[in-house]
Amino acid sequence: MNIVAVSEWLDPARMIAPAAIPYWLGWVAGWLLLWRGRPLPMPDPMPDPMPDPTAERPVDRSVGRPAVAVVVPARDEAEALPRLLSPLVAAATDGDEIVVVDDHSTDGTGDVARSLGARVVSPPELPEGWLGKPHACWHGAAATNAPVLAFVDADVVPPADLLDRLGAAVAEHPGTVVSVQPWHVPGGPTEHLSVLFNVTALMGVGRFGVLGGRVRPRAAFGPVLALDRATYDRVGGHARPDVRTMHTEDIGIARAVGRVELYTGRPDVRFRMYPGGFTDLVRGWTRSIATGAGAAPWWAALLTLAWVWSLAGGWAASPWFWVTSAVQVAVLARRAGRFSPVVAVLYPVALAVFVVVFVRSLVARALRRDVEWKHRRVAAR
Repeated sequence: MNIVAVSEWLDPARMIAPAAIPYWLGWVAGWLLLWRGRPLPMPDPMPDPMPDPTAERPVDRSVGRPAVAVVVPARDEAEALPRLLSPLVAAATDGDEIVVVDDHSTDGTGDVARSLGARVVSPPELPEGWLGKPHACWHGAAATNAPVLAFVDADVVPPADLLDRLGAAVAEHPGTVVSVQPWHVPGGPTEHLSVLFNVTALMGVGRFGVLGGRVRPRAAFGPVLALDRATYDRVGGHARPDVRTMHTEDIGIARAVGRVELYTGRPDVRFRMYPGGFTDLVRGWTRSIATGAGAAPWWAALLTLAWVWSLAGGWAASPWFWVTSAVQVAVLARRAGRFSPVVAVLYPVALAVFVVVFVRSLVARALRRDVEWKHRRVAAR
């Protein structure tokens, strides 16, 4: 590259040239798609009863909500379970149920769950025509009785009032799937490479953009999903033929029910997705990213593509576009997780990983290939 070419590349005027229009359209699309988060609301407390001067204990100020059965599908999750179960068990009240489905673990998952106060269910061997997580969820739901079902992944770190908030939200939206995408808290450096996957997952549902409540989502988030038992039973739950064969069973349940309320986890519903490192990250997102994209509304998918395109081409066209995109990635990333500012500055690296894994997921889905996950072969479709 000669001096003249470098001078032209550094020229700020390139930012307002006609050739820059596609970049700015994609950049604006990013803001429109992820305008703001939507935390799971706090429930309203019940009105205080008349105080009893003879009472030996203070008046209970618990919120009014139905009992909640929490079903945790767990395969080799002994290390993660204490962060999930300790606050849930401590917050459970009369009628609540905390059930861990020990899906043939080899690391003492069941013993850890029992020691923390959860009830453990051991499902039979995985039958033909089922995937592991839907099978575990189905058996967990069948072992409970509470009117609200909440399916929570083992890697979720909940706030102390998650049961209250989920129960109140389901009661407010009967016949609806209530789902939360937790705030991703990466551990090791490679886990920060999930940044664009997490951001596009929020963009693709359309619920957190400028249109907000006018959008009717067609997908849910698998880590935290709740609904009333009557609706779950009516649609067939995880035993539905079009759900029990899906690794993205959250999307299947959402489609079956037809009504979805989505929330973001920030600041207090958190998880760490792939502590196993880069290999787990690639396998995990290969399972789900293409299927998730297929569940996005066409317009949200198109705008998300435009945003990714702006990231891909902007930095090469001008260093000033690198700056504007890095600032945008830093802001949007904080709506999805606790991602380092370094990954925003080096976003082309995260973008390269995103594109390669997305193409890998598309190929696996199109060719009906399987991906190894939790020592099982899982279809990437």
